[in-house]
This record gives sequence, structure tokens and C-alpha cells, in this order.
Amino acid sequence: MAQELNPAEAGLFKAYDIRGAAPEPLSPSLAWRVGRAFATWLGGGRIGMARDARLTSPALARAFRAGLEAPNVEIFDYGMLPTDAMWFAVRHDRLDGGAVITASHNPPGDNGIKLVERDAAPVFQENGLPDIRRLVDEVPGPPADLPEDPETGPPRDIAGDYRAFLESVVDFRSLPALRVVLDAGHGMGGLMAAEVFSAVPGEFLAVQFRPDGHFPSRGANPLDPRNREPLRRRVLEEGADFGVLWDGDADRCVFVDDQGGHIPGDFTTALLAPAEIAKEPGTPIVFDLRSSRAVPDEVTRAGGRPRAGRVGHAYLKRRMRQEDARFGGELSGHFFFRAAGYADNALLPILLMIERIRDSGRSLSELAGDLRRRYFTVDEESRVVPDPAAAFDLVRESFPGGRVDTLDGLTMDFPDWRFTLRPSNTEPVMRLTLEAYREGLAEDRRDELLALLERAGERTAASPRRRPRARAE
Repeated sequence: MAQELNPAEAGLFKAYDIRGAAPEPLSPSLAWRVGRAFATWLGGGRIGMARDARLTSPALARAFRAGLEAPNVEIFDYGMLPTDAMWFAVRHDRLDGGAVITASHNPPGDNGIKLVERDAAPVFQENGLPDIRRLVDEVPGPPADLPEDPETGPPRDIAGDYRAFLESVVDFRSLPALRVVLDAGHGMGGLMAAEVFSAVPGEFLAVQFRPDGHFPSRGANPLDPRNREPLRRRVLEEGADFGVLWDGDADRCVFVDDQGGHIPGDFTTALLAPAEIAKEPGTPIVFDLRSSRAVPDEVTRAGGRPRAGRVGHAYLKRRMRQEDARFGGELSGHFFFRAAGYADNALLPILLMIERIRDSGRSLSELAGDLRRRYFTVDEESRVVPDPAAAFDLVRESFPGGRVDTLDGLTMDFPDWRFTLRPSNTEPVMRLTLEAYREGLAEDRRDELLALLERAGERTAASPRRRPRARAE
């Protein structure tokens, strides 16, 4: 008998994946139904799966696997694996689809399910996820005797194949011997990094490589400055050439330079893009519309073709395929490569950054300093805004004269500054990113915009009968 999702379960279906508190409402029972719906949507075939180290992941993975089981399905279980390595496995083993049980950068009490189809193309709000959501409603509840520990055999090992793939993109032997700090934060980052960097010249200092679902050393979100602070200190203490930290499922990476300075994802894209363009002159480079003007400027200067896209890794992966782009990057720390099937990879950027330092003969802080002296950015801010449409109207009224883009929220460009204000695809907040082209202006404009968002919230609270409006334009 079909069992419709309750409101809490329905709320787990986000823009890119299924994610929320576990084991309730994201329960083993729901994981079983999602597995069954996913196998149905794919039409059976060869389906891979993996999980992260979160405390609820083993039970969710067992249930999801049981849901996949059908006469027309062959299951490939990779055990614990970083998300980017799982997407590699889908392509390498020619699977029809794949899944990772993970909540990425969310707190330890959350969990989730990320899905892809053949060639690691993402399953998201505009490609299959609503269909899977409807199929879940049609799936009956799982059998009462779901096995606690089914006989699955040892997980499939792809570490050697994954390393060989990276070596096919970057010649390890040509890299200089640098001193690099790698902070996995007890997430998935260390699982493949230990295999890969053992074959790379230099000294790689492993920090918190042992997976632990409690995340005892730091949070799983690398964009939180508090989570970057231990890495910053370690880089300075060790006199390292740079440091890297990954998010919980290790499909994103964030850099800290030799002086302890944070390098935002858009600056990383701007630093890596010229070398990729040199390898393939004229190639498109994809980036999200929040990115600093440094990205299109550097891409154009190097002879590439800048291509801005909607915020969100799934949208940018689609844009990568449409453009047949060699490389792309997102402010959040996702980096995409044609060589990886247009999917994200969080080890290639590290290898390419070592290559960039080698070819430039300069330190990472010097390379980043060239950008910091021209583009003044501030950290992304998030605010709860009850009525986004009202906020958009107020902001546009307060800052007339800018060039307006409404591809994703509201982007406004002025001669000496720019900003993007957009609803988050993963949380019930508005996100503000901003940069300026003279010192001090970014902080001033940020404060003005945050004050406007507070005013918009106050107006909404004072007008409870205001008719809800759809997203602006």
C-alpha cells in the first residue's frame, strides 16, 4: 500500500538533494523508499552507492541499498567514500546511476542523499528529483524485517584507479616539492588524499584524516571562518606553502595561503583559469554569477571565454556540459573539470595550484595579492528575510542606476562595486555577496545593504496582511 510523505519528510527534498535531520524525519524507512524510487526512475541497471562517516549513515545506507535491490538492479557498494570519488566511480565503472549518503557541510545531526544518473550528471530539482519525489509517494513502506547488517561483501576499492585518473590530468613527477597542510576535519577528505598525495613530491601534513561522524575538531562547513582558523594557525606554525580544508563529504576545497590568508573560491577560479586556458586556448570557463569580477577579467585576459551561470553546483555542472568547458569554479569551493565528466573534484585544484606556483615562481600569497589589491571582497552574509520580493524592491529603490540582472535573485553592477542578493537553495535565508574596486567601500556597502534587509523584515512584520509575492522578476 502506497505511503505518502508527511510534511516533515517532504521538506527534506531540496534543490540539489535530499537533506535534513536524521534519523527523523530522514529515517531508514524513508531511505529505503528513496532507494526503491531511484531504482525505478533509472529503470534498473548498474547502480553505485557510498556513504560518509556520520553516525546515522550506516543505517541509512543499509536501508537505501535494500530499497535498490530488484531483479533488474546490480548494486556496486563502495563503502565510505568522498563524494567526488563516488562520481568518478560512476563514470569509471560505467554505472547507470549513483548515490552518496551524506549531509555535506551540514551539522552532525543531519544527513542526506545525493543522486546522479549516468556519467555522473546530477539529479536535482530540474532533472529528475521531483519525479523521484512523486515515486516515493507511490512506494509502500519497507518490509518489517529490514536486515540490520545485510551480507554485502567488502566495499569496492577504486583508490588506485582514482589516483591514476588524477595522474592522467597532472604529471605528479613534474611538481615541485612544497610543504602543504591538508585539513580533513574528520570528514571524507583524507580517504583519497592519503592515497594520492603519497605519490606527489613534497611534504603533506595530514590533519584530522580519521573519519569521525562527531566532527570533534571543527565544523564541516569550510566557509565558516571559525572552521578555517585551525588551518590558518597550522600553516603559519609549519611555515607551509599553503593549506587546504575540505567540507564534510570532500567535494569542495578551500585554500589558505602561506601568510594565512583565506582565498575565496572565486579568487581560486581566477588563479587556476589562466593555466587551463593556456592548455586549451579559447576554452570557456564557467563560474557562478556571485563571483568576483576578477574571474571574467582574468579569463578574458588569458584568452578564454567567461561564462556566468546560476548559483549551485548542479546548475554549473549543466552549464559546463552545455559549453563543453574545460574548467569551472563556484564561490562555495566547488571546482568542475571536463576531465572529471564536468563534475566537481576537490583534489585536482590542489595539484593544479602546486603547478601554478611552479610555473609562476611566486608564492600563493603573492599570486592572491595581485587580486586582493584590485578586488576588495567581504565574506558572504546570510540573513532571514520573510519577504524576498519586498527586500529586492527596497534595495533597487535605494541603489538606482546599476545594471540589473535577475537570472538568480538580484545582481546589480555599478562602476565601483557590485553585489548579488539571492534566496539560498539549501537554507531558508537570503545570501549577500559583494565586492568593490577601492579599499573600504565593500564594508560600507555591505553594512548599508544589511541595514536595508533589516528594514525589509521590519516592514513585513508591520504588515502581516501583505499579500505574498513570487520571487522578483
